[in-house]
Amino acid sequence: MKKLVEIKNLSVKFPPDKLVLDNLSLSINEGELISLIGLNGSGKTTLVKAIAGLIKPSKGEIKRFTDKIFYIPQKSDLDTSFPITIRELFALFGRKPYEEYLKQVGMLSFLDRQVGKLSGGELQRVFIALALSNKPDLLLMDEPISGIDVVAEKSFYEMIERIRKDYEMSIVLVSHDIHVVIAHADKVWCLAGHICCQGPPAEVASSKEFLELFMPHLQPYKHKHDHVHK
Repeated sequence: MKKLVEIKNLSVKFPPDKLVLDNLSLSINEGELISLIGLNGSGKTTLVKAIAGLIKPSKGEIKRFTDKIFYIPQKSDLDTSFPITIRELFALFGRKPYEEYLKQVGMLSFLDRQVGKLSGGELQRVFIALALSNKPDLLLMDEPISGIDVVAEKSFYEMIERIRKDYEMSIVLVSHDIHVVIAHADKVWCLAGHICCQGPPAEVASSKEFLELFMPHLQPYKHKHDHVHK
């Protein structure tokens, strides 16, 4: 299996002396769907930005065996105030036939909609189409389902699996939704400033490190019986 990225002994510090990532060693192979999970402040965004080349390591190295890497940040990191339509966005940064890529993510009918007026889920779909038009080997997605309802979330993950297979690309997907992430991933990275566990989803989900970190956040939903079922 072809290796796309190799991370060796990666550490990242932010001034004045805050250690965000500590001694990470990981690899991304061709065609993998990797879920990156962790609590708030665990360094997930820092890691994907480092893989994308947007943050310089304080120690260690990141070897990239492809230059076709596309990074989609969180919606909160995007400036959507600039008055530009989806058509104009693709004219600047996409590759033709971009209508086909928008159709694949269900956004073709929004072609003349202003980017700033899209919902979080719609914006993510547009950027996925933009990524597809550039034919990346590796797609990095930071919290793509944030703010999306449960029905749209299911549809979104189905779309991600489909484009991964159709385009034979690798995807690293950052998420808080542990249940769904584990159900769809080939491999899971569990981050807490360091890699506390990694591997196939079933193996990670049953590991002591995972359970200790996430058990307080894995409480089942309880239905409130404050009404009468007919």
